[in-house]
Amino acid sequence: MGHSKQIRILLLNEMEKLEKTLFRLEQGFELQFRLGPTLQGKPVTVYTNYPYPGEAFNREKFRSLEWENPTEREDDSDKYCKLNLQQAGSFQYYFLQGNEKSGGGYIVVDPILRVGADNHVLPLDCVTLQTFLAKCMGPFDEWESRLRVAKESGYNMIHLTPLQTLGLSRSCYSLADQLELNPDFSRPNKKYSWTDVGQLVEKLKKEWNMLCITDVVYNHTDVTTPVPDITFYPGGIRKENLLRT
Repeated sequence: MGHSKQIRILLLNEMEKLEKTLFRLEQGFELQFRLGPTLQGKPVTVYTNYPYPGEAFNREKFRSLEWENPTEREDDSDKYCKLNLQQAGSFQYYFLQGNEKSGGGYIVVDPILRVGADNHVLPLDCVTLQTFLAKCMGPFDEWESRLRVAKESGYNMIHLTPLQTLGLSRSCYSLADQLELNPDFSRPNKKYSWTDVGQLVEKLKKEWNMLCITDVVYNHTDVTTPVPDITFYPGGIRKENLLRT
């Protein structure tokens, strides 16, 4: 016998702004938006940037949701619109009353983490993480022995500070080159690459049952780089300014 789908209900109320409230949901859940008492009988349209199945996520692209009325009652008490949550991430919703925005908020859909040769699930509540300062790890061929200490201590996730080339300040988060692996990890007779890092990450996942995460740095570029102004653009990084290979 199959398991019934988990359903979560989010009541919409007039002028209720929930941008600072976290609604955490799991993949596979069905999220239903229903009208609260302040919106019953009013023309309400719900919009979200949660993508259609198979479509890439675009934070700026919103779509309206269709209302369903399974009982076909004339009032709005049973009416809802829904999302089938199959993609992890942070998503936004808002709703209009007529042509006026009346409220909105965010939902977070948890990822499903898998480890081991059998690809079993690592529950989020079971994650135990240790941070390693990458710049202090030494040559790449010594990393495995250093990371093994975390494995033997019972950790199942490694957090590495950024692995790219650092700037003059040697800050872990001030990058001189966002595309190149830090040359400090190589030896005079051996240059390591992102491929080597990927192979180690895969080994930790499959053989050690450990996952790895790192930071993505967009807005802290060292002044010695060819494009230091990429740091200071107030609206974020424009497509034409992105570093290219």
